[in-house]
Order: sequence, then C-alpha cells, then structure tokens
Amino acid sequence: MSLLDRIAPTSQRTSDDRGTPPYAIAFGSGALAPVAFTLLLFVPVLASWTLDPRTSTEWSNALAIASSAFGLSLRGSISVPHNGIEALHFAPMVATALLVVITRFAYRPVQHALDDSDAAGEEQQRTSIAFGLGFLVSTLAVGAVSHIGPAPVRLWPLLPGVVVVVLAGVAWSIRRDGEGVRLPWLEAAAERLHLNVRRAVRPAAEGLGVLFTTGALLVFLLVMMRLDRVGKVETLLDVSGSGVALLWFAQLLIVPNLILFGVGWMTGAPLALGAGNLSTGSAEATILPSVPLLGALPEPGPLAAFFHAVLLVPVLVGAFIGWRATASMPTLTHIGRKVQVAASAAGVATVGLAVLLWFSRAGMSPGQLDLIGPAWTSVVYGAVELALGACLSATALHFWRRFR
Repeated sequence: MSLLDRIAPTSQRTSDDRGTPPYAIAFGSGALAPVAFTLLLFVPVLASWTLDPRTSTEWSNALAIASSAFGLSLRGSISVPHNGIEALHFAPMVATALLVVITRFAYRPVQHALDDSDAAGEEQQRTSIAFGLGFLVSTLAVGAVSHIGPAPVRLWPLLPGVVVVVLAGVAWSIRRDGEGVRLPWLEAAAERLHLNVRRAVRPAAEGLGVLFTTGALLVFLLVMMRLDRVGKVETLLDVSGSGVALLWFAQLLIVPNLILFGVGWMTGAPLALGAGNLSTGSAEATILPSVPLLGALPEPGPLAAFFHAVLLVPVLVGAFIGWRATASMPTLTHIGRKVQVAASAAGVATVGLAVLLWFSRAGMSPGQLDLIGPAWTSVVYGAVELALGACLSATALHFWRRFR
C-alpha cells in the first residue's frame, strides 16, 4: 500500500451509512412497464381505427383492444362473447419479446438507485420483489381495461406470463448493468444445483439458438415454396388500406410462434391443427384461422418420404450441445463424467424448449380449433433426441481425443 493510500480518507460506507433501498422507485418502475407497452400497442390499433373509413369502433374500444393484445402477449386468455368464443389464447411472441425489453429498461433506474444507495444483498432482493409486485398490479389494472371492450381478458391466467417476463427482464438487466449485485437467495439456489447443471446453461442456450435458426429456415422455405397460396388467402380476406398494413404487422408478431411450430414438428411429434394434424408422414384436412402465412402448410394427404429426414435435426443439435458442453473438459476426465455433463446440457435445453413451445401454442374454444401448435409429446421426443445426440457426441469426442 502506498503512502497516499494510507493517508487518504476512505470512501467506503458502512452498513449504517447505506441509503434507503428504492422500494418506491422499484414499484413505480414495475408498474410503468405494462402501461408503456399497452400504449405502444395502442398506436397501430388507433391508426387502423383512424385511417380505415369502414370501421365503426369507438376509441375506447380501440384502447380495450390494445389491453386485450397486452393480455395475449403474456399468454393470457380472452373471451369474445359476441362471437361465441369462450376462451382464446395466442401469444404473439415478438410482442412478448418487446415486453421483456421494456421490462429490462424499466429496471435500469432501479439498478442505478441500488448502486447509489449501496444496498445490501437482502435489500436488493426485496427491491426486485417490489418491482415484480408493481408489474403485477399494473398488469391486473391494464387487463381490467379490456372489460370495457369486446374481448375481455381473464386476469388470473396472466400470472405465469408475468413471472416469466419479470424474471427474464430483471435477470437481463442485472446481467448487463448489475455490477456488484448480490442476491443471496438466488446464490443459495444456484449452489444447490449440481455443477453439471451450472455448466450446462450456456451450451443449452446455444443449442436452442441453433434449433430456432433451423426452424426459421424451414418456415422460410415453406413460405417461399407456397407464396402463391399465401397470396390467395390474403386476397380472400378482402382487406384494404390500413387493414393490409395491420394484417402484415400482426403476422410479423407471430413469426416466432410459427418457427416454434416447425421446431415441434421436426421432433417427429404431430403438429396439432385443431381437428387435424401435421406429421412428418402426412397432413390431415382441417379448418384453419384466416392467417395468410398458414397457407404455407402442405396440402392434405401423404407427404414425401424425404420429410422424415428432419428427425435428424434435433439429434444433430443434441450432438452440438454435447460437443459444446464437453469440448473444454480435460482429455483424461472419465467418460461417465462427460456423458453426465452432456446429458445435463440436453436436459436444460429441453426445459427451455418446453417453455418456448408452451408460449407458442394457441387455441380457441369451443370449436375445432381448441389447439393449434406443438403437442406435448414434442417435448418428450425432443428430450430423447437431444439427449441421444449429446451423449453420442460426448462419447465420440472423448475417444477421438484419447486415441488420436
């Protein structure tokens, strides 16, 4: 230590000198995020209401529709009594991702206030809880606005989506801006996890990225191959003016859902299409919503034999996960240890895949469209295929490095 360090006054504060944790700021910032997102959704709805001369909707109904769209973004459920629809759920995942981004930026001032107050770990956790409570209260209030319109939101089904969005937004903010953040509850939970699981998170995330990219390529190829049919469906809808822009804006919001439909289909499990389904071997005739992009689905009947080759995709992605999880491990590490790490990475990827597939599913009851999206068996098939590829990859890499 230098002489200057010895005589300079310390700038560190003791625990008694810490400022008050910003609970009020956290609660207010959490409450602001759903309101800001709903107002953002209100802009295209209001534009459509203003520019389309055929609409007779009042501006209050336009605000209620934006509130209903907010509820759907959290994978909530709405009802449309005038059309005899008791429950409709379909989360446009681009909108959900935008809500996560807004939540992340809403938490930034809370994070800065925590840094300024030099809050302890327990206080930081309580502040995060206050942020989540503010988000929840605001969500219920915004959802209640939808009850003045034609499609009221069911409030309690919003809770799982609130938990997912708040955890994702706060974790993202802490990871990017939370220098020196200590969350004892989270640290204690992480320490209880097996070392294999902690090592598995990054390879699993990378594997999910590869799987999502492959699904995006599949959807793109299908749309390009059947672009004429997509155009015919749009023509049958007879939309004009601002309705065309709103239609394609809505379709862009659901592109990740369609990609995850493709991911679920590549596992080999049938893709549920209401009363029909789509497997790798055949497509059954069914009634579908009037969404032009759904015109890219194959015609009813048997499919070409080469479509069975897509079953290799999850296995290859599992092999990539196993390679990423074990490539940095020492050569002399026992093969059983490497297989355990690879299998753990495949398991974590399966959990993430299950959450994404759950968010992507849609349904409307009563009627034949009670489920549109991947069946739950796609999670089981995906788990087996990812684990198989990961374990085979870890084993092959082990022996290749040992005997080369």
